[in-house]
Amino acid sequence: MKEIIVIRTSDPDGSVFRSILGALQGKNVQILHATDLEASAPSALTLGDIEIFPEQRRVTKAGVEICLNYGEFSILYCMARCPGRVFSREQLYNAAWGEDYELGTNTVDNTIWRLRNKLEPDPKHPTYIKTVFRVGYKIEK
Repeated sequence: MKEIIVIRTSDPDGSVFRSILGALQGKNVQILHATDLEASAPSALTLGDIEIFPEQRRVTKAGVEICLNYGEFSILYCMARCPGRVFSREQLYNAAWGEDYELGTNTVDNTIWRLRNKLEPDPKHPTYIKTVFRVGYKIEK
């Protein structure tokens, strides 16, 4: 069985990291640093003529930069990382704002509406950001 353990900590003097390495001494493990993972990540995600540059929090459509606010970018990036996967409103809200979703709020729906107006050729008949009735939203490539 393969297990992945992710440890994220503030460790200015390296003592936590050294103690974890000591506990893993002699075990069959592979240690990856965050910098190793970042190097393998794509620098941009592409959806048709839309390009998403996560490190700069920048989006272009047909080479023209599109201004997105924090929530718009966060929701778009969350869905674009997993095309085809259906996300609930609660998942998207949490991805964007890191807070619990309050049932009855239409923040996610309004954000999706704004994204469609900024990115879709025809927002009333979306190509990329699809509604999954009674579930949530997904991105299609």
